[in-house]
Amino acid sequence: MKKIFNIFVLGLLLVTTSCEKSLEVFSDTTCRLNFYYREAEITSNFQPNMAQGSFSFIYSGNIQQDTVWVEVESMGLLADYDRPITIEQVDTSAVMAVAGKHYVAFDDPSLVKYYVMPAGKARTKLPIVVLRDASLKHESVVLKYHIKPNDFFTKGYDVFQTRSLSITDRLAQPAYWTKGYPMYGYYYSLYNFIGYYGVVKHQFMIDITGKPWDDAFIEEFITGDTNYLNYILNKLVSELDKYNAKRQEQGLDVLREEDGTEVNFDSRYDE
Repeated sequence: MKKIFNIFVLGLLLVTTSCEKSLEVFSDTTCRLNFYYREAEITSNFQPNMAQGSFSFIYSGNIQQDTVWVEVESMGLLADYDRPITIEQVDTSAVMAVAGKHYVAFDDPSLVKYYVMPAGKARTKLPIVVLRDASLKHESVVLKYHIKPNDFFTKGYDVFQTRSLSITDRLAQPAYWTKGYPMYGYYYSLYNFIGYYGVVKHQFMIDITGKPWDDAFIEEFITGDTNYLNYILNKLVSELDKYNAKRQEQGLDVLREEDGTEVNFDSRYDE
């Protein structure tokens, strides 16, 4: 019995050794780079609006510049040294942001030290420095940009190569208003809970809750405690009913957007 067992073990070792010899050594040194999306760990979960961001100086007090951070992730071997990352603006059909006017150029000397993948890391955050130009009081501009291949990184997945950022100094629809998050096996956005966006509606929400309802808050709100979410949603509906009742007592119309659309918080689960 012992001899049979030893023969079996010897045979297993021979098979294992043979398999090891047939395996190719991983030698691909190509490193690829993608924009990273926490809510899209795999490409099948990616939605185009995840690549769209927004920023408004209206939440920033009196400062003349601010920073939006975007995350990138590498594919391939790590390195024991910092690797430069190249980001480049690309054309868009919208009103384009102008370097030096609406944002600090990606290749500006002040940003060079930040545009690197740190040694031993596969993920890092890059700063997009936005500037408060007077024109932003009257219009929104779009900064569309992509990862540009360099000596250290080549392209990763096509869908993770380009992002855009809307920049303004007034209330405007946050990108996260329609950006979906996984909940109960489905993707839900703020739009599903309270419907269409409107500037008057947005200001009412800020006045009632004291919250900015910008991208950062909306993401925290949607992915946070569901009891708090339901409390805030019910509060908005209740306060709007009270506000409209007072207006009607004064002989005024209900709250409306500039185009005449009545402000409401109707859910849109079927769209």
